[in-house]
Amino acid sequence: MALIDPNPTGLAFESARLPKHSHDSVFPAQALARLAELHDEAHRDWRLSQVLDRSPQASLALMLLGVPILLEASLEGGALLSEAFVWSLWLLTGVVAMTVIYIRGFARHPALQPLESAAGELNKFLTYTGLAWGLGTFLIMPDQPSLGLILGFGIVPGLALTFILKDERAAFAFHAPAALLTVSACVLKPWSHGLLASGLIVLACLPGAFMLHRANHKRVPALR
Repeated sequence: MALIDPNPTGLAFESARLPKHSHDSVFPAQALARLAELHDEAHRDWRLSQVLDRSPQASLALMLLGVPILLEASLEGGALLSEAFVWSLWLLTGVVAMTVIYIRGFARHPALQPLESAAGELNKFLTYTGLAWGLGTFLIMPDQPSLGLILGFGIVPGLALTFILKDERAAFAFHAPAALLTVSACVLKPWSHGLLASGLIVLACLPGAFMLHRANHKRVPALR
């Protein structure tokens, strides 16, 4: 009668070579989670750097758009010299501040100032510039502005910065106060085209914000 070894050396050797899934499977999961975090951080930094890189073009666009607005307002009986000077000074203050942020941090060396900090300062001055632009409806507009002047004042600059900056937060920082003050002037002042202009301004803001929101989320596919 042959004796049977209850624990053959071959089986013991094979069992020793089997992977321990309970310990090894943790590392791939952690690595994939960390990889997804790094992907999100890289996407965020890339987006912020693009916004800062486009800020000089946005500043230039605001200055160029302000000139025909002042000319048309003066032709229609508004924008006196003192009022035009005050409004231009408000806008120039915001434009200079945005340019300083670009030169101080991003243009000189991106690593000298964190991107989040620079983008936050840029959004603050975009909000200030939007307020300055919107206050122009109470300062430089004639007693009865044309519909084209109101729409050009309330829609064109916001859409221009939306397409230049290509970032929903930065565009909203300017467009929200500028459009809100323009709509408020349309409602509060006895303009013949006020109510129509206010409705058109609101309608013009919604599609641009929605499309830009979708574009920002589709630009870089997620790993998860």
